[in-house]
Amino acid sequence: MNNIDNVKIQYSEWAKTYERDKIELFERDGVDYEEFMNKFLEFCELKPNFKILDIGIGTGLTSIFLAQKLDNKCYIIGIEPSEEMIKIAENNLKDKNIDKEIIVQKGRGEELPFNEAFFDLVVSTFAIRHMNIEQVLKEIKKVLKHYGKVVIADICAPEKWRSGFGKCISIISKYIIIRKTKYKSESKSCVLTVKEWEELFSKLGFKIERIKEFLNKNAPEWKPKRVIFSLKKG
Repeated sequence: MNNIDNVKIQYSEWAKTYERDKIELFERDGVDYEEFMNKFLEFCELKPNFKILDIGIGTGLTSIFLAQKLDNKCYIIGIEPSEEMIKIAENNLKDKNIDKEIIVQKGRGEELPFNEAFFDLVVSTFAIRHMNIEQVLKEIKKVLKHYGKVVIADICAPEKWRSGFGKCISIISKYIIIRKTKYKSESKSCVLTVKEWEELFSKLGFKIERIKEFLNKNAPEWKPKRVIFSLKKG
């Protein structure tokens, strides 16, 4: 079974409690979820009638934030490999009466089925590390308009993870995480340091505009932190 299948299984099993668990994970680490999302929206520099792609839309939380910020004056497509997540996302959109502004379809970040230079903004929250990151970024660059924006929220590994001792710590922490079934695919996810993210962005020709790291106030320093990147296609 490859990592794509593992991710589909994890998120299908996690779908029903995903929204609550996600916010609880923020709170447990001492990170304010609302503050995090407000910073994410700020980085997006939203404008009315933007064409937006949400990679790994999950249950639709991020896309709903974006649409509400734009008073529903937008066009958002979300792709998601998990059918269970898609069902919940579609129900959430209907409940908010924004199922016409946000379309959810099954798909993978490594194979974006869209025309070149189509989107003004591409976003992704806590999804890309489960994919082939470099391939996803290449696909994003293809479908993004010239000078279009990319805003990615994910987790970053502490630099200490790259030391000999740190590698042992990261292996142990992954083992602890995967003992919980719904987090099992984390053992195969690619958790980069901020420096490694920056190097990859530069390699693929993205201009890094802003980076915001969020400290884990209630968690040990060896635990991955949450980070938001704002990029531009030059």
